[in-house]
Amino acid sequence: MHKSLAVIREEHRALAGVLHGLQYLARQIAERKRAADFRLLRAMVDYILAFPVRLHHPKEDQHLFSTLRARDPGVVPVLAELEAEHVRDREYARELQEALGRFERAADAFPAFAAALDRYAALQWAHMRKEEDVVLPAAERALRPDDWAAIDAAFASNRDPLAGIDVSEEFRELFARIMAAAPAPIGNAPS
Repeated sequence: MHKSLAVIREEHRALAGVLHGLQYLARQIAERKRAADFRLLRAMVDYILAFPVRLHHPKEDQHLFSTLRARDPGVVPVLAELEAEHVRDREYARELQEALGRFERAADAFPAFAAALDRYAALQWAHMRKEEDVVLPAAERALRPDDWAAIDAAFASNRDPLAGIDVSEEFRELFARIMAAAPAPIGNAPS
């Protein structure tokens, strides 16, 4: 397997873990089995707001999708859908962040937060499935060794040139903090 595909799948698993955890906590809050831990909820929402936008989607768009578009015209409509979903992802994540802020200020805003979470999650689950079931196999079939060398190099370079920070390390640390603060079965904190 190409390094970039392993990175994409690993990033999908990390995002899925945070998203599953956030949905689990929302269900627990809705069922009055757990009080809202806003510090944890904010960390999780911040992760899903920043991670796809700053690290994951730009590399897919600029490197994998653009190269695949040139090599396999049959997958172009799916790539266009995914790129549009990248834009919607940003919008839905911001709406989720705003809904969390309202919920933090007023408990009766929880249903709006839960609805924003459901909407974001539905988009994200379908999006990742489309990438893994359609685009990654198409890339494995269509891309050439020199394409993979450039794409693998881009995905191996997880530095944010504008901020001058190692973005993947920043997200690993945030993910580790989320897992340490999240109760079982999500993370390692006591229930």
